[in-house]
Amino acid sequence: MNATETIRNEYLAFGHPFSLPSLILVGLACLAIMLGTLYRERRVLGRRTTLAFSALRIVAVATVFWMLLAPTNVLEESTTTRKAVVMVADASASMTIVDPQGSADDRRWFTVENEEQSNAAIGRAIALTDRAIAAMGIAHRELSDSIAELQQHGTQQEVNDHLARSSRAVTRARGHLAELADLSPGLEPSVDRETDVASLLRRLNGLLESPEFDSLADLADALNRGGAPKEMGWREGLPDLTARVVTTRRVFQELATQLVSSDDLSSSAPASDLAIFRGRSRSERLANYLDHFQRSAGEAIDQSADLRWSAFASGSQDFSGDSDATRFLKGLRDREDVPRQTDLSSALRHVQQLAQRQPIAATFVLSDVAHNHSEAAGPTQIAAQLKDTPVYMVPIGNPSRLRDVDLVSVSAPTVAMRNDDVVIEAHLGIYQCLGETCTIQLLRDGEVVDFRNVLVDSDSESRSIRFDQRVSEIGRETFQIAVQPVDGEMTTENNFDEIEINVTRSDIKVLLADEMPRWEYRYLAQLFRRDPKVELDELLFHPRQIATGRREPSGTFPVTVDQWNQYDVVILGDLPVEHLPVASQESLIKYLRSRGGTLIMIAGDRSMPQNFVDYPLKDVVPVRPIDAGVADATNYAFRVTEAGRSHAALMIGETEQATRDAWDFVNRFSPLHKVSRWRTPLPTARSLIAAVPRESALIEDADAIRESAFLCWQPVGRGRAVYLSGPDTYRLRFLRGDRLHYRFWGQLMRWAIASDLSAGDRTVRIRTGKSLYETDSVIDVEVELNDADGEPVVRDDLDDDALSLQVASADTQREVPLSADPERPGVYRAELRSLPPGVYQAEPKGSLIDTLRATESAEPSAQPDDPIATFTVQADLPAELVDTRCNRVLAGQLAELTGGQVLPPTAIEEVLALTDLEPVVTHHVGRQPLWLRWRYLWLVFGCLQVEWIVRKWRGLS
Repeated sequence: MNATETIRNEYLAFGHPFSLPSLILVGLACLAIMLGTLYRERRVLGRRTTLAFSALRIVAVATVFWMLLAPTNVLEESTTTRKAVVMVADASASMTIVDPQGSADDRRWFTVENEEQSNAAIGRAIALTDRAIAAMGIAHRELSDSIAELQQHGTQQEVNDHLARSSRAVTRARGHLAELADLSPGLEPSVDRETDVASLLRRLNGLLESPEFDSLADLADALNRGGAPKEMGWREGLPDLTARVVTTRRVFQELATQLVSSDDLSSSAPASDLAIFRGRSRSERLANYLDHFQRSAGEAIDQSADLRWSAFASGSQDFSGDSDATRFLKGLRDREDVPRQTDLSSALRHVQQLAQRQPIAATFVLSDVAHNHSEAAGPTQIAAQLKDTPVYMVPIGNPSRLRDVDLVSVSAPTVAMRNDDVVIEAHLGIYQCLGETCTIQLLRDGEVVDFRNVLVDSDSESRSIRFDQRVSEIGRETFQIAVQPVDGEMTTENNFDEIEINVTRSDIKVLLADEMPRWEYRYLAQLFRRDPKVELDELLFHPRQIATGRREPSGTFPVTVDQWNQYDVVILGDLPVEHLPVASQESLIKYLRSRGGTLIMIAGDRSMPQNFVDYPLKDVVPVRPIDAGVADATNYAFRVTEAGRSHAALMIGETEQATRDAWDFVNRFSPLHKVSRWRTPLPTARSLIAAVPRESALIEDADAIRESAFLCWQPVGRGRAVYLSGPDTYRLRFLRGDRLHYRFWGQLMRWAIASDLSAGDRTVRIRTGKSLYETDSVIDVEVELNDADGEPVVRDDLDDDALSLQVASADTQREVPLSADPERPGVYRAELRSLPPGVYQAEPKGSLIDTLRATESAEPSAQPDDPIATFTVQADLPAELVDTRCNRVLAGQLAELTGGQVLPPTAIEEVLALTDLEPVVTHHVGRQPLWLRWRYLWLVFGCLQVEWIVRKWRGLS
């Protein structure tokens, strides 16, 4: 059915200011005079000329007469546009949940479907109270709109309409209160409850039956009749009247709360009615209500407005009628493809699109309001654009978490050294398990190695459970956390999680070198000397040369790759170029690329890194100077970046929360005093800690954080180059003793020597960042190719036949192209996205791989390993089925932004009764004057001119 109908009526009208008889008399008189003069000249003119002149004069007079009549072509268009009432139902997976009996506002849903039940007096009272609350809510909105119109100098008609609607809403609330008073003797609550209910009813009677509301009705009547109100200061009294409406609505809400509580304490007869909801899902409850709504109110709405039906989950869809909508909702529980996301934004955006085609009188969204679509715009942003389209939220479902033990997350260090004691912490959310004991187990490779019993103290609480474990095997250690299910738990799919720790060897060989014994050098030397896991060699050149360990005989830096390979980590301070010769720099870079070592550079005032601009070491420095126009500050605040928050090198606490707290503590009490101007990260670098002037407004600016690094790193072949833009980490010793300083450098060292868990041989190697990935994570796969001499294989023109990545699981297999890493010769990368949960194997394929592996296999002693990387994509339990609470807070926000309300189902018809559903009628009258045309004037002059020309031609007077 077309929402807009247009009726057109076209006719001719005359707009002259004269009366028609007088106009005719004047015209006939003029015509008689003109013809009379010709009649007197008939003997001179001749018969034919007289007739011709008569015709010309008749045409001229008739034309003038036509113009004096002012004829106008009138086109009247009357457009009638029907309004729409939109019913939007939630059809996501959470709507298949069966709420425990009595936990999801069952009395209201029963009452609205079974109004004829004789034993539902308490339900009838609750419904009347809900309707009165909705009516007073509309009265408040209309009064507020009338005040706004007055303040903005709106039209008097708009003010009158708002006041009239407000008065009507108050009148309906009075009627509901009268019915409640008649029902109150039959409610049969307990004595205490009866006293409370009676007291509230008396209070409401005093509020509603008051002169203030009587004056509102008189004011609305007087304004609608076009008369002047009796009270002169009625405009100033509107804010006080609004406050009284708010108070009355709040008392009605208190009454509703008391009635619901009375229902809980009443006899078992009403409770037996509610047994119909046992085993009924939210969608089935919703379908039954919509079917009842169509029978009770649908036909009345259809007489003046269009009733539209739609459903939404991760997207929206329309239905042709209520039968299609109810059939869809009733079958929702049996479907296997129910979307596991609720996107309220899509529902509101759909309403917005409907409003562009047809005016919407009211929209009712029936949902648990559990918006969990992460990629969509927030629903409040869309709701803010719907101010002329009121959205009434009808929450459905349990406002509390169902009985469940939710393993929210597990935290542990991602890197540890062999024989380290690590802390594995499980974070639990426990709901509706008061007085019970939950068992949390720690497993290693499927076997229980530790457990904790937790006594639950409340119906909703969060717990953190800590396990201490020693990791003794080098490689990847995998632990599992399992929560033993409790009876009646909503789901057990959120009772298990897995975590992986990369265990490195237990010794670190470090070369620490600097020009002078700066504080940073001194504290690092003392720290590493005390650590039994660190084998330290030192190089210091001033004020006297110090060389220890392998550097003692020569007193210089290594000059070959094999000499550099004696160290796992090389730490360079503010060294001048003459102490680090070019040969040492070149071999150091080759050591990083081919042997996988780690270089840490600590910036200084004199040399590092600015003096190495024209030397090989500059190729591995991960920063460039900041802009020359940026002034230096005296104090810098640092910010751990998004990448740094979860990075193993910054794990200075035993748990993730302890780490966040520790870095916040450091930032407050140990500012950075000076940083090098060389601190803007290169595109290939990863910034972990940013340095921003503490006094500047840029301290929270995203661009400033991105462009100014205190700690960053970049890959160099198989190795890493780490950069600190200031020698200030020693200040960590001034906070909480030596613990933070020790933890920071200990974690940085562990990450630096983390085991290379790649697979393959010396010509073809493949690695992934982790072996366990969450759903929707990006899996970064690297393939490293070297020839028989260990040199990187660089190909810029590779096609899929020469090199590709084969990714296979139990039931799928696909080929993914590999692209060369421009910063790392011989390294080819692929990013895998949107992989479904499962175990995968990634293996490089192609003619280039076959050639390289054939070369490796040709050596007699070679036993090449297959270059296959195995990783697991874990199933991500959707929040839609974990947290099934009804979000009434969000419902209130959306309703307030659009001018609607949060309604129980018992109040929907009340809102419709107070909503203007009459079609929008517009009239347009188009007038086109027919006499304002030059041709009529030319016709008059033409007739007169012809007569004049003939007279002159024939010599007549």
